[in-house]
Amino acid sequence: MDNSHQDGGDSRQETKTENEIWVAFINGDDNAFATIYNNYVQQLFRFGIQFAPREVVKDAIQDLFLYLKRRKWRGEKVNRIAPYLYKSLYRILNDKVKKDHQLKSFDFDQKLVSNWEINISVELQMIENENSEKQATLLKKSLTQLSPKQRQAILLYYYEGFTYEEIKEIMQLNHRSSVRKLIHRALESLRNVFTTLLLLISI
Repeated sequence: MDNSHQDGGDSRQETKTENEIWVAFINGDDNAFATIYNNYVQQLFRFGIQFAPREVVKDAIQDLFLYLKRRKWRGEKVNRIAPYLYKSLYRILNDKVKKDHQLKSFDFDQKLVSNWEINISVELQMIENENSEKQATLLKKSLTQLSPKQRQAILLYYYEGFTYEEIKEIMQLNHRSSVRKLIHRALESLRNVFTTLLLLISI
């Protein structure tokens, strides 16, 4: 008996589109909900810790998925799940920060450098140097000089692959040009700080 049709069916199951996963989720499929959670929870955490403490981000992510689970959906189509989740988490975290005065003073400094938990290969490609380990150290230090919004824009654009339009929606900005300016200024800051640190180490 030819099993090719059956195999094709299994492959089809494994390669559902995001819209198919979303439709299954809003129709009550717990497996689809688990898929969404498992696919995005680490990315959402990595994004959230750019402007809020870890425990706050964990709570916000829990709030987000509880909201998704409890909401009465009406067949809304989502072509890309990630921008929707990021935008929702951004809104939840902003609400938490506005309500808590201590969170407003949260700053990304040297003590919190480990919060930038991303592969820095993109930055290493920007500035050619034989000593990549030295670059990695310098670039992590450079990232602490960026504003939270600059770090968020860099992460969303270079690491998550979002478009300017998607980043504008996620970060609740008015224009795509605002995203472009954020990224441009962040890259300029990275280059300037990186160059200065490299000169200091070479002395």
